[in-house]
Amino acid sequence: MDATTPKLSKNVMDSFRTMLNGRINVSFDEFVGWALYDSKIGYYKRKQKRVGKGMEDDFYTSTTLGKTWGELIIASSIELLKDGLPSHYCFVEIGAEPDRSVFDGLTHPFSDHKIIRHGDPFDIPEKAVVYSNEWLDARPFKRFKYSRTQGCWLEIFVGLENCNLKEFEKISLDMEDYPFPAEAPDGYCIDWPSGSISSLNDLIQNKPWAGIFMTFDYGLDLKTICKDRPEGTARAYSKHKMDSELLSDPGSKDLTCHICWDSVKKSLECNGFKQVELTSQESFFIKHASNYMQKIFEKSHDQLNPYMLALKEIIHPAHLGHGLQALSGIRV
Repeated sequence: MDATTPKLSKNVMDSFRTMLNGRINVSFDEFVGWALYDSKIGYYKRKQKRVGKGMEDDFYTSTTLGKTWGELIIASSIELLKDGLPSHYCFVEIGAEPDRSVFDGLTHPFSDHKIIRHGDPFDIPEKAVVYSNEWLDARPFKRFKYSRTQGCWLEIFVGLENCNLKEFEKISLDMEDYPFPAEAPDGYCIDWPSGSISSLNDLIQNKPWAGIFMTFDYGLDLKTICKDRPEGTARAYSKHKMDSELLSDPGSKDLTCHICWDSVKKSLECNGFKQVELTSQESFFIKHASNYMQKIFEKSHDQLNPYMLALKEIIHPAHLGHGLQALSGIRV
């Protein structure tokens, strides 16, 4: 894990000290929240374009593939609604990039299309199809490391040392809140997606809306997180390159970790969602948007047709089809 990093610029240093507000250090999720969303230096507050295939972009995802992605979402929504009329439901898009939407350039069949960006309240209409793409893994996360010497999990905090950001380890007093094993190999690291769980609960707990929830993201089951990823799952992205230097250049890189699908499914089920289903992105669209895909195959005799090329990237296991997963549920 990170130890120290190059000295911070003055504006980043001033921002971090303001966030510290007299404290010696902050929990890792608070650090991530600051690095991603601080009004002055936050990665997601920058006006620079982040998503795309260009050299200056940082990463690309399914929404980069334009109308084909939007049409697949519309077709899947209609199929998931079964006998429900799309015109009776508002389509709510969570976490869209500035000035972008899943329905750009498309006509949709819903009663309305509402976009909720970071910082907006979760004001969901009574009947809604709620959709997100890589929203949950853009939320803050905590870090823990197991110490054989101390026989317990240590929580990672971030503070300053000689004008550098540095990780500090503390015995965690509230481990009963986390579903971790009692013991682990020395130094085993868990990046726990606490922000994804709390954000999802804010969206669905004590909220009266009924309809569909579907999200596309990178995640793992609890067993894999706790047993098979000893270095954790957190990573940083910049200019299409991934690294593990999480404390380096805060505000200039995207910070993310895999979400825990077991926790997400449990939140949905505990809040009245039925038919909660987790599949690969490829399997999701084969099941719920096969009619639309068949139309593309029938019309696209040219393998270089842009719709065909986009569809292949979305569903092919070697591209986004297998790595990204889809979770959906229905609440009536």
